[in-house]
Amino acid sequence: MRQFLYGGVGLMVGVALVSGFGFDGGDGAPVQDDPMVHVMSASAMPATASGDMGSMSGDMAAHMHPARNVDPGLPVPTVTHLVFPDAVDGYNVQILTENFTFTPAAINRAVEDNAGHAHLYVNGSKVGRIYGTWAHLPSALLTPGVNLVSVSLNANDHSEWSVDGVPIASTVRVIRPVE
Repeated sequence: MRQFLYGGVGLMVGVALVSGFGFDGGDGAPVQDDPMVHVMSASAMPATASGDMGSMSGDMAAHMHPARNVDPGLPVPTVTHLVFPDAVDGYNVQILTENFTFTPAAINRAVEDNAGHAHLYVNGSKVGRIYGTWAHLPSALLTPGVNLVSVSLNANDHSEWSVDGVPIASTVRVIRPVE
């Protein structure tokens, strides 16, 4: 059983209800202006917030990295993510952070405070690394019905940014319709 940080002072975790195809201030199409995504390669169903990552499968344990506590003298990074149905296939995931910098050129190098990349999980299985604020999640990675899509913040050495040993992460429930 895994415990993730939710709701602590200065932490924003979880997501808002999403029921459209995205937000761009115009035609409603998802905005994907950040190509820094590495995800291993459903229709318009809403995604809802979930605060329970303790029910994730054992596959996530196989990809766990050690916790790396945020320096107590620094602001705590936060993460939340939104999941938008893609008009062609699957979903687009928007990652929203505060006090965190994506540093794709520094992967596997020395750890920098409050910097690194994100890991993307579906139902507890790691499906990729994310080096920016957008990722595409193909429908083939989701099972029909309820799926838990999670994002964790990771340092350059892949350790998980944490507060008191509890990872900084966000989970959203995505319902893929039965076809």
